[in-house]
Amino acid sequence: MTKNVLMLHGLAQSGDYFASKTKGFRAEMEKLGYKLYYPTAPNEFPPADVPDFLGEVIADAPGDGENTGVLAWLENDPSTGGYFIPQTTIDYLHNYVLENGPFVGIVGFSQGAGVAGYLATDFNGLLGLTTEEQPPLEFFMAVSGFRFQPQQYQEQYDLHPISVPSLHVQGELDTITEPAKVQGLYNSCTEDSRTLLMHSGGHFVPNSRGFVRKVAQWLQQLA
Repeated sequence: MTKNVLMLHGLAQSGDYFASKTKGFRAEMEKLGYKLYYPTAPNEFPPADVPDFLGEVIADAPGDGENTGVLAWLENDPSTGGYFIPQTTIDYLHNYVLENGPFVGIVGFSQGAGVAGYLATDFNGLLGLTTEEQPPLEFFMAVSGFRFQPQQYQEQYDLHPISVPSLHVQGELDTITEPAKVQGLYNSCTEDSRTLLMHSGGHFVPNSRGFVRKVAQWLQQLA
């Protein structure tokens, strides 16, 4: 049986772009029998609607060539200055799981890691999936991830701490997702299920042989 993994890209990326940036990671995962799926966020926004501090990410992460806007899983909330996960994202991922799953794990980068972490609190419940349609996840991995900050999401994390085995990857030179944000998501997981893995780079998914081997070792320990 193929072990499918859901891969959620970062802000302004696409599924194809994320796949091209994770070749080394994907090759190692395939050796372990996993098949990676890369959906593209269904929401597109004008670049002017994206906060200035994310400009570095957008400049380094072009879309798939067909979109002139910024692809995102989350939507800005002008009334509060915050953000929220729109129903379009929930509906899209619900259908994607039904069409391509079930999945044994979910991996996210940056905004995708934030969304993956939120969903990991109750994957089936939040996406409206039965256990027949989607059995419980076996693992969750967040690269430069974060806990949603808006107040309306705090109860979900507090009442449903992430208990699925989780790996949290933090870049020592990451200036986009600060250590405190990574730690916030890490602390949203049960103590006996979480692992923190550092790498010497910045805001990206490492593809080095040494890094992907550490991920492979972590996955093998879960078996």
